[in-house]
Amino acid sequence: MFACVSDTTTTISCDVFDTLLHRDDRAESSRFRTIAELVSQRLVGEHCVAIDPRLVWRTRIGVQRAAYRAVELATPDGDVRFADLVAVTATILGLEGRQAAILREAELAVERQQLRPNRPFLTWLAEQARAGRRVVAASDTYHDGATIEHLLDTLAPGHPVAAIYTSADLGATKRSGALFPALLRAEGVRADQVLHIGDDALADVAMASAAGLKTLHLVRPRHIRIRRKADAVRARVERVLSHRNGFLWSRGAALT
Repeated sequence: MFACVSDTTTTISCDVFDTLLHRDDRAESSRFRTIAELVSQRLVGEHCVAIDPRLVWRTRIGVQRAAYRAVELATPDGDVRFADLVAVTATILGLEGRQAAILREAELAVERQQLRPNRPFLTWLAEQARAGRRVVAASDTYHDGATIEHLLDTLAPGHPVAAIYTSADLGATKRSGALFPALLRAEGVRADQVLHIGDDALADVAMASAAGLKTLHLVRPRHIRIRRKADAVRARVERVLSHRNGFLWSRGAALT
C-alpha cells in the first residue's frame, strides 16, 4: 500500500510527527497558546498561582527560538532538549518543583490531545514487522525517545516500533544528515538495507538518500498544509496585536 519493499530491506525507519502520528491543522504557535492556557489554569487550580497565559506563551516561544539559535551557532548538527526548554522557561517564570513540572505535563497533555495515529500506515508497518522486518522511528525533535515512546504507547497501543532515535538524544539531526549514520551504527545494518519513510522533503528524502538509504516520501494532504500555514499567519498577527494592544485570543475549552 505504501511501498513495494525489496527483499534486501531488513529495516524500516519512520519519521514520527506527521508520519506515524499526525498533527492537526494548527500551527506550532497555536499549540503553544493552548499549552499556555492549560499551564495557567493548572497553576491557579493546584497552587493558587496566577500567571497570565500570554506571559507563558511568549516565554515558551522565546526560549525555544533562543535555544535553536544557540544550537545553530554552537553545534549545527545537534538539537535542543525539551528538559532544557522546560527548565529555562520555569526559571524565567519563577516556577519551581511541582509548579515547574506543570510546564512539562501540560505540553504532553496537549500533544496527546492534538496528535492522531496514522492507522493505515501503522497497520502496514505491523504487516512488515510480521514479515520479519525491524521497524524503528527516527525523529528530529526536542523530545527524547522515552517521551516519543510514551506518545506512541498512549495513542497507538500495540504499535510495531522496536526502537526510537531522536535528535535530542543523539545530538544529531536528520536535516543535517548526521542522524542516519548514527541510526545505522546502532542498528548494525547497511544503508542499502534500510527504507526510510517521512514527510519532510529535505530531512526524510534528500538527506536520507544522501546517506544511502532507500526512501519514501509521505506528504500530508494539501488542505492540511494550507490550513496550517493560514493558522501560522493568524498567530503571527495575534503576536503583533498582543504587543501593541494587549493580549487577544479566544480561550478554548479547558484540557484535563
